[in-house]
Amino acid sequence: MKVQFYGQHTRQFVKQFPGIFLRFQKKTFEKTEPEQTIVTDSRRYKVDGEVGRFEFATHSVVDEKGGIQFDSAVDIFPVLKAKAFYRTIGLKEIAFIYGNTENSFRKTIALINRIRYQEKDGTPYRTLQENTEKEGADLIDYIANKTKSILIQNNFTEEGCYQGHNQTYLKNKPITLAKEKVIRAGEIFSDNYAVSDILNNPVYYEDPERTVNISIDDVNVKKQEETRQKEDIPKEPKRKYVHNTVIHVGKGQESYTLNGYGMKTVLSYLIAFLFNNRLTGNRFQFFTDGHTTLNKAIIKSFSWYKNLGIILDWYHLEKKCKEQLSMALKGSKIRNQVLKQLMPILWHGITDKGILLLEEIDGALIKNEKILSKLIEYLKRNKPYIPCYAVRKELGLRNSSNIGEKMNDLVVSNRQKHNGMSWSKDGSIAMASITALKRNLEVLSLQG
Repeated sequence: MKVQFYGQHTRQFVKQFPGIFLRFQKKTFEKTEPEQTIVTDSRRYKVDGEVGRFEFATHSVVDEKGGIQFDSAVDIFPVLKAKAFYRTIGLKEIAFIYGNTENSFRKTIALINRIRYQEKDGTPYRTLQENTEKEGADLIDYIANKTKSILIQNNFTEEGCYQGHNQTYLKNKPITLAKEKVIRAGEIFSDNYAVSDILNNPVYYEDPERTVNISIDDVNVKKQEETRQKEDIPKEPKRKYVHNTVIHVGKGQESYTLNGYGMKTVLSYLIAFLFNNRLTGNRFQFFTDGHTTLNKAIIKSFSWYKNLGIILDWYHLEKKCKEQLSMALKGSKIRNQVLKQLMPILWHGITDKGILLLEEIDGALIKNEKILSKLIEYLKRNKPYIPCYAVRKELGLRNSSNIGEKMNDLVVSNRQKHNGMSWSKDGSIAMASITALKRNLEVLSLQG
């Protein structure tokens, strides 16, 4: 799998060392005609680099009528606004990639300024924070634009709705393991369960050689208050959060991480990524935590593609059953007795039998009938996504979405969930996007 998506998203940068300005001064002289005059510009060109903050003189070539024929601050160097600094690629790499993704803005810039011997007049941490958000925003814009371009090329709308022929991808049959291999794996558990019950499970056993494994999960970080609360006004009791959606894509030994704001947006990134890396034709196997909204979003976004499956992560299924039965039954002893019967049944993918077990619980043991009913409905609703985990494990297939949750930690939580830390929406998504760029080993795309 060709792991590539972000690619070249930043403009070309000039290698940084002071002698470059002397060479450009010489170039200015070379462009000067006898009747023209070289004028030193009143505003100095500001550079913020890995070796320090500096200001350099730039020059203009002026003709006899006062017209500017050449200006090195515009014709050679990137144009800067009044108070702006030109940030070198070296500074960006040190600050954005090796600094900000691991440490706070304050710690990162304090170290950079210390190394540059500019602790007094160095780069302010607020400037670093703003620059990081700007770089992340540019990266997000690049991904969004590339996504739109790829989708349009493959008969999708910019929003990810397929406009091509309905049978192009719907005619593909599911790519699965040989039936004989699945039967042999199921027969291993025949001492405790009927093989027919195990093999009647609705979830296919995908061929790992021709499968793209996709884990999707949301991660929330505390949101900054838009304005500070006045002392005489009580604070809002409900905490607000910024939502990052993280997708981990894997095929064989290759993997990639996508990040963005909103499930619909990141699913469109995913579709573009799959086309860009020529992964259509494989089976797309999704692993989720069972949230109805997420499963519906996947099914809707990939309604054009038949060779697709969703699996409910075992950890979340087990957690759901434990939590709901704790609230539904009278005491931990009764709960544990029911779990001891229920979880092996679900592990072997016999969901109907698990539902029947819950429906036949003695009413005298139930504390909250409504919560028990919710658990039964949860199992009924997720039956198409509950596989025979035991057979899958025997066949060496995945049962868990934990790699997606691990990516949540690496891309978002490790940096953004420290005590007392809160983020703006733009700042959180920007930082996560830069961290994903680092995780995907595409830092070289910054070097132009």
